[in-house]
Amino acid sequence: MAEGGQRLWDPWKMYDANPEEMRAMKERAKMREALKAEWTKKYTNPYKSSHPGGFLHDPAIQRFMSLKATQAEHFKGTFRSAIAAICIFAVPVGLLTWGCVRHSEYKESQYRNGKVMYKDRPDRFCY
Repeated sequence: MAEGGQRLWDPWKMYDANPEEMRAMKERAKMREALKAEWTKKYTNPYKSSHPGGFLHDPAIQRFMSLKATQAEHFKGTFRSAIAAICIFAVPVGLLTWGCVRHSEYKESQYRNGKVMYKDRPDRFCY
């Protein structure tokens, strides 16, 4: 609070929207909620296949499903996507392979040098 008891920050003026715009935003939010509720009601109706048509067609859902179905066809490889692929796939696989090989070589050297007796080997029944 400032010296005169006034608030320095008013959250209602944060977006510079006048009351009419705020009312319009709230109305649009109500309409969106109503449309979502109607879609959920129709989509989860167990008897929808017995009605004429038998399916719901929502253009937005159809666009999203078409996007997902054709995503690979529109992919354009870039330097950034190549680096991401290397970091996500090649590096972990390489590190795991290197670690397994090193561990296996270490165990084998311990066995061959006689530092681990045969009866103490954890994998004596599998080897």
